[in-house]
Amino acid sequence: MLKYICILGLLCFACMQSVFAQQEFDIIGLDDSVIEDNVRLHLKDVAIPTSSFNTDKYIEALSQKVETAVRAFSYYDAAISIEKQSNMADENTWLIQISLGEQTSVKNVVLLHDVEDVPVAARPKGLNDLIQQIQAWQGKPLNHSDYESLKAKLRAYSVLYGFFDFSFPLHKLIITPGKEGQASSATVHWIFYFGKRYKFGGIDYLEQKVGSDLVEKVKPFKQGDYFSQAKVSEFSMAMQSTGYFQNAIARANADKSTDFEVPIEVILTARPRDNYEFGVGVSTDSGPRLTLDWSRPWVNLSGHTIKANLLLSQPRKSAEIAYRIPTGNPLKDFIDIQLGFQQIDENQTESDQFSLAIQRQYGARLNGEWDIIGFMRYSQESFRQGIDEARQTTRLFLPGVTFSRLRKKGDLFVEWGDRQQLTLSGASQSLLSDIDFTKLLIRSKWIREYSKHRVIMRADLGAIASSDFEQVPASERFFAGGDQSIRGFGLNEVSDFRFETVDDEQKLELIGGRYLSVGSVEYAYKVHAKWRAAIFVDAGNASREFAKDLAYGVGFGAHYLSPIGNIRLYVARGESALEKSWGIHLIIGPGV
Repeated sequence: MLKYICILGLLCFACMQSVFAQQEFDIIGLDDSVIEDNVRLHLKDVAIPTSSFNTDKYIEALSQKVETAVRAFSYYDAAISIEKQSNMADENTWLIQISLGEQTSVKNVVLLHDVEDVPVAARPKGLNDLIQQIQAWQGKPLNHSDYESLKAKLRAYSVLYGFFDFSFPLHKLIITPGKEGQASSATVHWIFYFGKRYKFGGIDYLEQKVGSDLVEKVKPFKQGDYFSQAKVSEFSMAMQSTGYFQNAIARANADKSTDFEVPIEVILTARPRDNYEFGVGVSTDSGPRLTLDWSRPWVNLSGHTIKANLLLSQPRKSAEIAYRIPTGNPLKDFIDIQLGFQQIDENQTESDQFSLAIQRQYGARLNGEWDIIGFMRYSQESFRQGIDEARQTTRLFLPGVTFSRLRKKGDLFVEWGDRQQLTLSGASQSLLSDIDFTKLLIRSKWIREYSKHRVIMRADLGAIASSDFEQVPASERFFAGGDQSIRGFGLNEVSDFRFETVDDEQKLELIGGRYLSVGSVEYAYKVHAKWRAAIFVDAGNASREFAKDLAYGVGFGAHYLSPIGNIRLYVARGESALEKSWGIHLIIGPGV
């Protein structure tokens, strides 16, 4: 008998569960879908009653959840009515009527802090702006998200800029109910103290000190400078970028601070004695390519480095070995000694070149300043430029100088940046050279983004003066065309030319130009979070006279912001005095 009573009880319980299992809510009075979604999200947390006797408690719980949901949007005076639908067809549907009323505003902002006690020299950029953001709440609608965000930002700011004694003893949001139909008001009452700003202390090497002298040269701060976590992160990146370390980490340890100086702990792991890298790639300019690199980062404890690389592709093959001697900051100040061989077979250019070079780089002391590279290069190039030209050999001893500057915001995706480069080199018959030769090359590229709009502009200008242009090596002459030049043409397909008679047939012969003049403007619009549509115009030539008989490339393309960087694909129509052509160009990289 007891068995049947239990079964009957379970069946009754299951029936009551089925009555209340599927509760639906018909919400009216809200015009804002975001608020309604938040209300529905909160209502999901209300436990469904197991008996009709719990209906009143259920309605009370629903009302509290609705009130919490709308208060998140600063509606503290909302009128809420909840009742069950009367018709039997909707017996599990609840009608919720909401009248939001007026949004609660911040009537008073009461702040007690010690910002004025922080010396002006110790105040980080943006500190006063942060205080003004808090004070600006007064008279504006209360925004809980901004309220919580600024609380977190204030705490994070203190850590980022070395206020390690920061305290936040009071942060209250006081809601005062309105009277006689008036809206409720809010008072923000905060008390916080930054205390004294700490400074950088010494460097503590936790595991090994190999390379510590080089580490000190890339350190972007001095002991006694005011602390900045951004500088600590920059320090880690600089150490890693030297190529000497498998791992390089810098971190501040405020717990070991003395006299308001925080020590910076450094953990270093040297790279292996020998390092090898193998790579394959493809581009529309050069087709498939294979690369092999070897390096020995620690020839000695002074940071001397030796590297070798091999490049194999259809049009170009090269091998180079380089020895680097740091003279200061190993990222910016060094001497390079290079021995190399390069072979070119493309667009009527055949060239075999051996070269020995020494260059001295004087790096910019601050980001955005100019790098200066002085160099001396001796080369012997055996080449043939054109269809039926005889092969000849030219020796050049080329002293020269390069000025370059790179400024950018962003690494994987550059949203603002520009690159400038000027190179001047020359040779003389009185100094180990077969000809008198002077070459000037100027390159400029600009990227600017404005909301969804992106503009890319570039220009390449060059000139050659020589006692015998026919003896100027093919590698030193100017050519245009390709992914980074005039799209719609292949790599180096645009240049000065002449017609030669070969087997009683007139054939076009590319000879390269004395002058280079190339310009480009590209506009891109972000049509999706990961995609841009682009249009462009390229124009220029490599000719015997400056800006003579310009060739043009026009087209459209797409940018894909992929996890590995910006991938750009273009379709271009090229038109010159000699031909009309189509080209597809694929480019991967930040673009500056």
